Amino acid sequence: MTIHIDGRIGEGGGQVLRTSLSLSAITGKAFVIEHIRGKRKKPGLKRQHLVSVEAAASICGADCKGDSLNSQRLVFNPGKIRAGNYSFDIGSAGSCCLVLQTVLPILFYADSSSTVTIQGGTHNPMAPTADFLAKSFLPAIYRFGFNASLNLMSYGFYPAGGGKIKAEIRPAGDLPKKVELIERGPLLKKRARILLSKLPQHIAEREKKILLKQGWFETDEVEIVNITNSPGPGNAVIIILEYENVTCVFQSIGEKGKRAEKVAAEAYNAAAYHHKSMVPVENFLTDQLLIYLALVSNGTFLTSKVSLHSHTNMKIIEKFLPVKFVVKEIASGQKLNCTGKIFRSVHS
Repeated sequence: MTIHIDGRIGEGGGQVLRTSLSLSAITGKAFVIEHIRGKRKKPGLKRQHLVSVEAAASICGADCKGDSLNSQRLVFNPGKIRAGNYSFDIGSAGSCCLVLQTVLPILFYADSSSTVTIQGGTHNPMAPTADFLAKSFLPAIYRFGFNASLNLMSYGFYPAGGGKIKAEIRPAGDLPKKVELIERGPLLKKRARILLSKLPQHIAEREKKILLKQGWFETDEVEIVNITNSPGPGNAVIIILEYENVTCVFQSIGEKGKRAEKVAAEAYNAAAYHHKSMVPVENFLTDQLLIYLALVSNGTFLTSKVSLHSHTNMKIIEKFLPVKFVVKEIASGQKLNCTGKIFRSVHS
């Protein structure tokens, strides 16, 4: 059975493609997607998306049609998932993290451990950072029964790129019968990392001043990290909140024409808003957890607000897996529940 997908569904971006690639490889179900990234100003497969297609195809031995730059239609017919030591080069500042997001679920269903090395952007304005993946996302899915680690080998800031990450992925064993993330527990530790590469030091000092001015961070909780292994200039403010049951990471990436004060304020405001909300899962982590929640097929977590991006992702997941997502309003935010039949991999 071939699944037909309209790439203009919901948010209409690259996540529709990435989720389809991951679940097609895992379930063995072929798909055809039309109007790829149909709601973007420049639709079709860009370099980063094409590398995601090529990476997924190489791991599961898929037959593809339409896998070319700017293509708006793709036919993907998966084969058997193969463990291995894979390496992919985006060749631009396209996000390493989004390519990893595509292949990671697939390799959890391989028959042995794998490594994936990806070159490209590690800190992009429109994508999760390597910090987010390592500190928040991977520990969260470990609770779901999925075990992987990430090494940030070199930084790649937009627009130069040139960064590198390496992930080690172990096959998923017996998954838990149910997962819940209802209580985040007390805040155990908070810290801010100001990343600076090939830019004047006063940028980082101004960002640190903004963070300390809010009165929430102590001086020793804010660290300026001067990056020496990045090919281009870059700046980011990363805030890490470690709760008892979950770690949340908030980021703001510096861009040309964007004042340092705004970079720091964006990261701080996002972190402070989440901390006041009392829910365990922030919006960006919500989106990243959906596939894994569906693979367990029985779970619940609380978040502040389920985005259009996440609603779109849920619709795609429901096309591939026998699950149903339900979002309910609660006093502190929204409760996201997933139920369905236990998924049995076609590769087991």
